[in-house]
Amino acid sequence: MVFFILSSLSNAQVGQLKSKQSRIKGLLVRPLANGEFAGMASQMNATATPFDNSKSQLSVRFNQRVGKDMHSALNEVIKHLRVKHDSWPSGYEVEIAFEDRFTLKDGPSAAVPCALLLDSLITGTKMDPAFAVTGDMNADGSIQPVGGVPAKVRGAFSKDCKIVAIPLKNARALSDLVILSGIQPVSRIQVFTVQHFKQASALASLEKNESLTNAIKEFAKVQKAIVRYKPTVLRNVQIQNKLREIIKLAPNHLSAQLALELATGKSRKTLSLLGSLENTEQSATILLDAARSGSTSGDALAPDELGKAINNIKRIRLKLDKRVWPYADSIQDFGKLVRAFKISPPKSISTKKKKLTEIQLAAERIENEAKKIRNNKEIMEELIQK
Repeated sequence: MVFFILSSLSNAQVGQLKSKQSRIKGLLVRPLANGEFAGMASQMNATATPFDNSKSQLSVRFNQRVGKDMHSALNEVIKHLRVKHDSWPSGYEVEIAFEDRFTLKDGPSAAVPCALLLDSLITGTKMDPAFAVTGDMNADGSIQPVGGVPAKVRGAFSKDCKIVAIPLKNARALSDLVILSGIQPVSRIQVFTVQHFKQASALASLEKNESLTNAIKEFAKVQKAIVRYKPTVLRNVQIQNKLREIIKLAPNHLSAQLALELATGKSRKTLSLLGSLENTEQSATILLDAARSGSTSGDALAPDELGKAINNIKRIRLKLDKRVWPYADSIQDFGKLVRAFKISPPKSISTKKKKLTEIQLAAERIENEAKKIRNNKEIMEELIQK
């Protein structure tokens, strides 16, 4: 269990919880063996149980073991809420529970959901059951980027979520998703960006302000049109004007922004630098594993698996940031050599040695190209800023 004990306040400073239970959907990811991520929307609950002594310090804990990053994230959340609220409750133990209790949780992605849960207990605000959120958070309330956002959005849709909030700094990840998969994944669910806890709170509340309510209502009409007439409906001038109206009502409505960019031919054609690297490596996990492990002959790899990985890279190559091309090409070349070796094994020992040497050199080239990226100051600064 993870405990956070909050210092006692004088009776004049102590407030009361306006709710004893609250629920929200937090977006998490689970890494898969093939290097990809499976997104999921996990129901999170906060339950406040009174202590026998009403003056006892308020404690907040998870109902399962979590990693140090999640521990740190919750600590930042509590700092922010203590600054936000003039009075702080005492006399309760608050337990935060995940729907899935049997897998280890870590990472900062649950910071914003935890903040919304605790704030809901204090203020009595009712959470929208169709809302889901992910994001790290600092003590000043600023929301920071997290990983696996495209997978998380897909996971939210499978959980019947209708509204999703992601950190503003992760917006490009959704733009990458549109480049790879079209507008459907983003149009099926209303994705908003958030920079501060206040924005997340406005979206999470069951009773939203008029502008947000109208934006959500109008985009739902666009969603129905896309389902009925396919994405080509975005060419319709009336639909484009509707999207502009939605963005005016809610400037952080990312789904509307991406749909309008696609409709007007202003959408990006290449992936972000980070998206290019992530998709290159996810597309060819088995090749990278073989190259890095020294299994250059590909003993454990079937020709079909190799062919699929090679084609995956080939399919996305022109969508990659050009600075990633040499790295992607080196992986593809390695795969081709290994596949050729598997399909037509050399008969003579000398030829076999020659081919294995070529494969080894190709594997070394992958590492050399990776080093060039790691040692490129401009590239690394760009990645850090993301």
